[in-house]
Amino acid sequence: MYDVAVLGSGPGGYVAALRAALRGAKVCIIEKDKIGGTCLNVGCIPTKAMLHTSELFWEISHAKNLGITVDAPRIDEASFTKRTAKVVSGLSNGVGFLLKKRNVDVIMGTGTLTAPDTISVEGKDATREIKAKSIILATGSRPAKPGFLPWDCADLMTTDQATTAKDLPESVLILGGGVIGCEFATVYAELGIPTTLVEMLDSLVANLDNDICDAITKSLKKRKVTLMTGTKLLSIEPAKSGVIAKLENGKEIKAAKVLVAIGRTPNLENIGLEKLGIELQDGIVKVNDKCQTNIANVYAIGDMAEKMQYAHLASRMGIIAADNATGHAESDDRTIVPSGIYTHPEVATVGLSEQDAKEKYPDAKIAKFPYAASGMAQAYGQTDGMVKIIAEPQFGSILGGVVIGPHATDIIQEFTLAMKNELTVEELAHTIHPHPTFAEAVGEAAEIWTGLPIHTI
Repeated sequence: MYDVAVLGSGPGGYVAALRAALRGAKVCIIEKDKIGGTCLNVGCIPTKAMLHTSELFWEISHAKNLGITVDAPRIDEASFTKRTAKVVSGLSNGVGFLLKKRNVDVIMGTGTLTAPDTISVEGKDATREIKAKSIILATGSRPAKPGFLPWDCADLMTTDQATTAKDLPESVLILGGGVIGCEFATVYAELGIPTTLVEMLDSLVANLDNDICDAITKSLKKRKVTLMTGTKLLSIEPAKSGVIAKLENGKEIKAAKVLVAIGRTPNLENIGLEKLGIELQDGIVKVNDKCQTNIANVYAIGDMAEKMQYAHLASRMGIIAADNATGHAESDDRTIVPSGIYTHPEVATVGLSEQDAKEKYPDAKIAKFPYAASGMAQAYGQTDGMVKIIAEPQFGSILGGVVIGPHATDIIQEFTLAMKNELTVEELAHTIHPHPTFAEAVGEAAEIWTGLPIHTI
């Protein structure tokens, strides 16, 4: 009998297992594929490795702007894909090492709930039953695959294939202008691969702050991505070389590969939820602020239990679930969650967008500090960006923050920490920021908000 059994080893599951083990529990983790789950193996990590290489390639190709003359660079596809795989394997091995050192039993196989304290695990050679006082479900999500597409076509891929491919496509059509689609469009375009992105909605990343939508659109156009927003795909047909996509507007697009990046679907099927009567809500498992399901000793975390599909949120939920499963009361309302998009420039946000804030708080006050006025941005030659603060005017309570530019996904944490601890805009303005840095733009934006701008008119 285990104290805690975790089903799934992604960034939620393995963190939950390690936390429970640190609390002194006897723990096992059940995984049907690879330790680390989607994020580590075919998601966050390989895409960021690819994006770093594509950014460097792009910068070298435009180094003349910085006073550097180089011959035309080229991509060694074998080395490119080998490096990405090496980064993934190193981190996966590292997670496995941590689990071993914390005495977490790793059980490979497909797990199914058969009782509130039992998981049936079907392995390669046999099926076994795992008993546990508490169970944490962390089965994650998978790429959405619309049924009308010809998935038997070898030139049709999801991010699972795009991050593990041994070579790069000669040309690519990306379906979906959300976060994933925009990141991959950045990679391919920066590497010089003809890239077309088709999005059914009228703008890219349509659910985010308008300034983010504008920045990403500008960036992709600069990288010569053909953008087709407000455009519906009708069909994809295999061709002699690649595929032909037919659009509702009558146009046809030929490409060597099609990347389908229209979102992710939570993994809820065939894990025994119905058998136990575990409640669902809006297509995910319903949990409280302790990550408990309607069955007290069964917890659910990550993409299967949250609409915000972020690895860092899954990890936080894993900690919450593990603490409660081991008798240490902990909760989190999951309202202040930062997110990042690793396009170039990077963008990051936390809290309400400007348009959402204006709907809830019509008198919300906005302040923007442009990177064009930043000494560090000028020194780096990367002035396409800004910091935006959204706050209510009476007390300066921060409603949201947006960062667009280099290191945005790091800088956003200043807003996250401030909001979590209920700091005001004025307190941000009174905080000394080091100079020259990109992060000092947060202090500059705060000074603009208070009406005492130093470096802007």
